[in-house]
Amino acid sequence: MVLGTVCAVAVTVGMVPSMAQWRPGTAGVLLAGVGLWLVELYRTPRDRALEAATLLGVGAAGALLNALAPQSPGFVLTFFAVSGLGMRFPLRPAAVLSAVLVVAVDIGIAATSAQVATSVTTSDLGLAFVFVAAAATRSARAANARTTVLLTELEESRAAQEASAAMAERARLAREIHDILAHSLSGQVMSLEATRMLAERTGADPRVVAEIERAHRLAKDGLAEARRAVGALRGEALPGPERLPQLVRDAQAAQQVRATLEVHGQAQPLGPEAGLCLYRTAQEALTNTAKHAGRGASAHLVLRWSPDTVQLDVTDSRRPGSATAPESPTVALPSGGYGLTGLRERAELAGGSLTTGLTEDGFRLSLTLPTRHGTDSPWTPSVGQEHGTPTAGGAR
Repeated sequence: MVLGTVCAVAVTVGMVPSMAQWRPGTAGVLLAGVGLWLVELYRTPRDRALEAATLLGVGAAGALLNALAPQSPGFVLTFFAVSGLGMRFPLRPAAVLSAVLVVAVDIGIAATSAQVATSVTTSDLGLAFVFVAAAATRSARAANARTTVLLTELEESRAAQEASAAMAERARLAREIHDILAHSLSGQVMSLEATRMLAERTGADPRVVAEIERAHRLAKDGLAEARRAVGALRGEALPGPERLPQLVRDAQAAQQVRATLEVHGQAQPLGPEAGLCLYRTAQEALTNTAKHAGRGASAHLVLRWSPDTVQLDVTDSRRPGSATAPESPTVALPSGGYGLTGLRERAELAGGSLTTGLTEDGFRLSLTLPTRHGTDSPWTPSVGQEHGTPTAGGAR
């Protein structure tokens, strides 16, 4: 665009020395030709026919200037027009329109030049060279665009193949989990139900029946977790922070441990892996409180949202006067992973961090994860919302 403008100015300035020999109408033709060329450069018509007419006008002005002022550089406008046609239009229509301009220039040369053959040959060769170069440039640009499209399609195809392979592997793992874990848990559920019924019929101690019922519920919860894990491997929705209140209530049904869930701030969108990491961390914390703090212990879960991060703090404490270990055997809650090592790995993979440590009468765990705006629908709790039930918290 800048080069075209410089050339137009150069042609106009180059016409000045021959002004004394200008024939009537030369100035008007020059202004019209240069004006149309600037329109093509800066306000290219969207209509293809109008653009072709604009370039033909530029070329015709150059041919007329070649006839009206033979010693001037006005003929260069025809070269501009031919180059524009070669770069902007398909080969055949561009060649036809350029041939019309070549004929117009040749007619002007024949009417004014003493050496017609030499001048026509020189002009035609120059115009042909400009047209071939412009057409080759257009062809190269089109080939580059096609190459870019093909590369994009290739990358998309490769990504689709990788995703397909990953889904196939996840489906295989889902089948293995289902066949091994889910089947065994189903057997445990049936066995525990039969044991409970037998204990009731034989007049067993009510505490034994209660423990069997707890074990039965835990086995059912574990079976549900296994099915959710299978569903996650098959691409179904993963559990996230929206299920923390239910997790607290489910934990209360399994252990006589007091717990509360407190939420602060406006919930932000979380990626699937980050949401699952938060849920599993809370789950593991509740499991470890049931294992280590014993009955009568308390747990406080605090979820704090900010625009860029979400933080989960879990603090548990033993019942005043109780020992560190549970007073009696307890039924463990479903575990979320492989302990603190697994939790730290999950947090790091999700771009966050996990810190843990002992407190005066218990244990504290703190998880920080980044939020991801616009990826998933956020969970929107009330600010300061609390869920209080006997359950578990903390992590070992």
